[in-house]
Amino acid sequence: MSALAAVLLVRLLDESGSFLPFGALESFRADLGLTYAQAGTVLAMVAPGALLGGVFASAADRHSRRAIAAGGAFGFAASLAAFAAGASFWVLAAAAFVMGTASTAMVEAAEVALVDLVGDDLRRYLARSNLLGTVGDLLGPALLAGVTAVGLSWRVAFGLGAALLALYGLALAATPLPPPAPADGETPTARGVLLAVVRDPAVWVVGLIGLLLSVFDEPLYGFTIALLEQERGASASVAVLIAAAGGVAGGVVSYTVLARRLETVADHLLLAGSAALMAVGALAAAIVPLLPVVALATFVIAVGLNLAWLGLQHRSLTLRPGQVGTTNAVLAAVELLGFWIPSAVGAVADRAGLVPAVGAFALLAAVLVGLALADGRRSSPVGASAPEQR
Repeated sequence: MSALAAVLLVRLLDESGSFLPFGALESFRADLGLTYAQAGTVLAMVAPGALLGGVFASAADRHSRRAIAAGGAFGFAASLAAFAAGASFWVLAAAAFVMGTASTAMVEAAEVALVDLVGDDLRRYLARSNLLGTVGDLLGPALLAGVTAVGLSWRVAFGLGAALLALYGLALAATPLPPPAPADGETPTARGVLLAVVRDPAVWVVGLIGLLLSVFDEPLYGFTIALLEQERGASASVAVLIAAAGGVAGGVVSYTVLARRLETVADHLLLAGSAALMAVGALAAAIVPLLPVVALATFVIAVGLNLAWLGLQHRSLTLRPGQVGTTNAVLAAVELLGFWIPSAVGAVADRAGLVPAVGAFALLAAVLVGLALADGRRSSPVGASAPEQR
C-alpha cells in the first residue's frame, strides 16, 4: 500500500470503528445488565482517553509517524476486541478509554504524515480523507446492523471491527511514512514546543472555533431529532432518517463538488461562510414546522458543518509548521472545554422547549462567524506556507 493511500484511509477506519460502542449501547447494556448511567459512563471514557492520545499526537512531531499510527491502530483493534470479549462494566470502560487514546494516536500521526506527503494540495486531500470518513459513517452502522440482522451477537461486530483495524495496523507498519523533518539549529525540548504553542493567541482562537464547531455534529442532530418527534409529529424512524439522510448527503456534496470549487478560498472565509450557512439551517429547522423544510435544513447544516470542518482541519494543520502534532494536541484539549454546551442547550429545552434549544445553535453559529473573521487577520491564504516556528 502506498503511503498516501494508507493515511487517506485513516478516517474511514476511525469512523467505522468508533461508531460501534455508540451504536451497540442498548445491546451491551442489556447483555451485561448495566444501568444507563453505567453505559453512558462507558461511552464518556472515550473523551479522557482522547486527551491522553494527545501525548502521542505531540510525539509525532519528533518520532516515527509510522510507529505511532500503527501502534494506534493495534491499540484500537485491542479495544474493540476487549468490547467483544468483555463481561463487566470495568472492562468496557477501560476498553473505551483505550479506544480514545489509540484512535487519537492513529489519526493524528497519519494526518501529520499527510501534511508532509501532499504539501500545498493539503485541502484537496483532506476532502478526500473526509469523504472516506463519510463512507466509514455508513460502514460502521452497516456492519452492526448486518450482524444483528442475521441473528448474531453484537460482539461479533466488534470482533470483525477488531480484525479490520488490526489489518490496517499491519498495512501501516509495512508502509514507510515521512519522518519528522530535521530541525534547523538546536532542537527545542518537548516542553519548550508545548509552551510556545500554548502562548500563541492564534492557537486559542482556532481552538475556540473547534470547540463551538464540535457541538454542531451529534448534539445538534440529537436535538433536531427530538424536535421532529416532539414538536413536528414525526415518528422516531422518520426523524432519524431525515437527520441521517441530510447528514450523509451534505457530507458527500461538501467533499466532492463543493470542496473542488472552493479550493482557493482562504480558511477563515470558508469557516465564516460555512458558519453562516449553519446559522440559517439551524434557524430554519427551529422555526419552520414543515418536515420537508427541516429535511432541507439538515442538509444545509451538514454542508456548512463539513465545509467548516475542512477549513478548520487545514488551518490547524498549517497553523504552526513543524509543530503540527503538538498544536493538534493543544487544540483538542481546548475543544474538550466545550463539554458543557450540550448540557446548557438541554437546560434551555427543559425551560423553554425544543424550538428555542435548536434555535440556540443559530446563535452559536453566529459566534463562529465572528471568531473565523477574527482569525482571518492571522491566517494565510490557501497554499501559502506560514513562517516555520520551532
